[in-house]
Amino acid sequence: MRNATRRLLLAALALAPAIASAEPPLVPQKTEGKRPPFLDRLKAEVPPLKNPRGTRWPMICWECVSFDPQPPEVYKALLDRGITQHIQLDAKMIPAAQALQKAGCPVIMMQGGGGPWPYDQAPNWAHQFDVGYTPLVSKSWWPSWKACPAVFEGWRVNADRIRDTLRKFKDAGVTVDAVWMDWEGEPSSSGQKNGWENARHCRRCRETLPPAVLRDQSLWHGYCRRLAEDLLAAYLAAPVRDVFARCSVTNWMSVCSTPQRRVLAWENSRLPPVIPAMLTATNPVAYGNDVFWRFWDKAWPLDQRHVDRFYTHLLLRQVSDDAANRRDFAPEKRAVPWVSRWCPDEGDAKLPMISRPAYREALRHIWLRGTEAMQVFNPTRKGYEDIVFAEVADAAAVYDEMLAYARFLDQGEILCYDVPGVQSEGVLWSGLKLGGEAVVRVINQGEGAAKTKVEPWPGAAAEVEAPPEGATYILRHEGTAVRATRQ
Repeated sequence: MRNATRRLLLAALALAPAIASAEPPLVPQKTEGKRPPFLDRLKAEVPPLKNPRGTRWPMICWECVSFDPQPPEVYKALLDRGITQHIQLDAKMIPAAQALQKAGCPVIMMQGGGGPWPYDQAPNWAHQFDVGYTPLVSKSWWPSWKACPAVFEGWRVNADRIRDTLRKFKDAGVTVDAVWMDWEGEPSSSGQKNGWENARHCRRCRETLPPAVLRDQSLWHGYCRRLAEDLLAAYLAAPVRDVFARCSVTNWMSVCSTPQRRVLAWENSRLPPVIPAMLTATNPVAYGNDVFWRFWDKAWPLDQRHVDRFYTHLLLRQVSDDAANRRDFAPEKRAVPWVSRWCPDEGDAKLPMISRPAYREALRHIWLRGTEAMQVFNPTRKGYEDIVFAEVADAAAVYDEMLAYARFLDQGEILCYDVPGVQSEGVLWSGLKLGGEAVVRVINQGEGAAKTKVEPWPGAAAEVEAPPEGATYILRHEGTAVRATRQ
């Protein structure tokens, strides 16, 4: 399937110049030469915020400055641009946390984990396979499918370690403000067919797991996903909040998914219904992941306009579905999404990517759909340093722009949860209302300008122009009328 899709796309790319009035889509371009260190480049290329951040979270990046304690001016340079350095959940980083706190930065912890961890933190955690059975093991680094899902001793060991570590931070005078983890391993990664087959051929799993989920593969994925969220609640969120009761806690792709609106991942798998319990925030993922190219329709013109629509749909759908479900089932939670313009999981650098203007536009709409903070996924990709750094520059620029409407971001009610079609030519809009005012962002995804009706208050609407480059409006409810002022 993947190879066939790649051949189709490469053939279409070769023909793209022949498509009438269609520009070939962007593909990742390598850059030559050594680039400056992150901080030097940040100060040179990303201007300080023009709008005050106030008490809102700064953004964190997957890669930023060193984990070692830095001089106050380093942290100030980051904060001035709406960014802070995160640390890991490790007592060795207490000096860095103290330096961050002294410089006025929140202390935010983030680190990755996968495979059978933390199951493997205690003895006797692995499957007990039937004699003669050949285990199915993934070649990728995280879904190993080796752990017995219902053996929780390793999780308990890790939870005790979390409490002990955070108490050391507390004793050192550090307040940990957020723990936003990237734990992607078992059992959430076990919900595929290979994980099911391994569990069915494990003597202990047959004794400890519900018989129904071993009989019926269609029940397996949902069971693993719900179990993963229960484990995160009991063995991550609870230990963190035991020590720091007001700490923000979330984990990778922990979202609100319901039967009414099941959340989609980029490979078009639907996440089973689940509402994260002890986590204080959700963590939808807005990545321009090229795995989604498996679903490109050869009937679509392969130009930048259609590529941008394609990725805009992907970037907005998990954020929007999670937001709608939070409204109805968990209104106390906010969202802390991961964002990325280019996430090349297919390993093919010739696959097209969303343009920077379209990506910035998607970020604006993400902010206007209940986002409390952002995490920027910018891992080093050798030869593509400029694209990776642009992740940070784009996120910082849009954050500054949206900070002009901070009161709406802080207290506003989401006005639109609609996800644009994968090749929608209509108007995309998002907005937040607060009392008798609203901020609204509109863009026409088709050609030229269009007009659309926005009705923030029942019976009170305004018609606004949606240009192809996008526009922001402040709407004011005045009696039975609505006055729209373009920003």
